[in-house]
Amino acid sequence: MATIKLLSFQPEREIAAKAKLLRRRGVTVDATPLIRTSAAVGELAEFNPAVLVFDLDKLPSTSRVIASLLRDSKSARHIPVLFAGGDPAKLDRVRMEQPNATFAEWEQVPEALDRLLHSAPRAAAVLAPRKLPSHIETPLPRKLGVVTASTDPRQVALLAAPDGFIETLGDLPEWVTFAERITAKTALALCFVRTPAELAVTVDLLAARLPQGASAWIVHPKRRHKPAFHQDHVRDAALAVGLVDYKVCSVDNDWSGLKFAHRKR
Repeated sequence: MATIKLLSFQPEREIAAKAKLLRRRGVTVDATPLIRTSAAVGELAEFNPAVLVFDLDKLPSTSRVIASLLRDSKSARHIPVLFAGGDPAKLDRVRMEQPNATFAEWEQVPEALDRLLHSAPRAAAVLAPRKLPSHIETPLPRKLGVVTASTDPRQVALLAAPDGFIETLGDLPEWVTFAERITAKTALALCFVRTPAELAVTVDLLAARLPQGASAWIVHPKRRHKPAFHQDHVRDAALAVGLVDYKVCSVDNDWSGLKFAHRKR
């Protein structure tokens, strides 16, 4: 017997009402929470539902993160995905990230679900994700590590960011919080520098304050802006204070970043 998996972060009564909409002859509905959201891909791949339904009416960012991880997984990307409900004004980003998913308002869900269940053969019902533009293929919060597969509380220190930068990250999971300084709880720091003097101050700050096990991006202007320093200067300055770079990222048209951590002792 085929099984439909409903992922919803609503109260139990609301989940029960929505599960009722999904019930079909010859099909069961599983609406139990994931055992561990941080291990969602493996759990869903093993469960292998006939259709996976995301309830976007609450915590849509969590559903978006899980769906993106599924899309990138060879073991789970074949599972047909139906996004149900949600604020229409916030769905554009999900649609761009999930071009092969089905979207429906809750009153349209029964019809959409029937179409997915009767698609044949099932293994071909969902194609491997098409190649998307780089800024859509991997959302910036994931590229930077602001959002990870873990649902543990994650504090991000944001230093000297340009106006509106947080807004460019979009709708983030509720477990991600921002601080204006580096603290003992900092898991990730995003440090924007515009001059050699700011670079010097920033690397000293990271050497002294960045917790062991945390990481930091030093984000600097791209060369087309003709800054007084470039990536090599950033790396050299950080290496001199005991930091080690291990990742590079183009943040947008204006900024690039190098990611650092403390050198292992």
